[in-house]
Amino acid sequence: MKALKSFVPYLLIAALMGLMWLCNINGNRLIFISDGLYLAAFYLVPLLPLLMGVIAGRCMRLPDFYPLWRAVLDGALAILLLLLGYGPLTFRIFGLGKLVLLTETLYEGGLRVPMMIFAGILLGRLTLLIGRRAKEAAPE
Repeated sequence: MKALKSFVPYLLIAALMGLMWLCNINGNRLIFISDGLYLAAFYLVPLLPLLMGVIAGRCMRLPDFYPLWRAVLDGALAILLLLLGYGPLTFRIFGLGKLVLLTETLYEGGLRVPMMIFAGILLGRLTLLIGRRAKEAAPE
């Protein structure tokens, strides 16, 4: 049972990759027929690599000592990678500017998906710290 339980994250990542394939730019008109769903897919599809990264990050083991400064830097890097990898969100927050132009350059270079995956890994690792800090702070 434990072996099957450890196999579940891989199945989730495979399912999310399959969903990304179904929502491909060239074929998404076949799935999302109405315009409202088509526009929703435009905003939601970039979040699928983030979810894959969060699942992979939650499966990682953290070292016994994880300093607070490292957690803060990981959080800041995760937010930066999320903003650089998710163009519509960056455009909504900052409007047209240098950061959006950099995001568009990364889109053309093919770095959007790796940035979202790495942001998800960092966020998944940070969620592991939440439970650990609560255990350390709780009196016994």
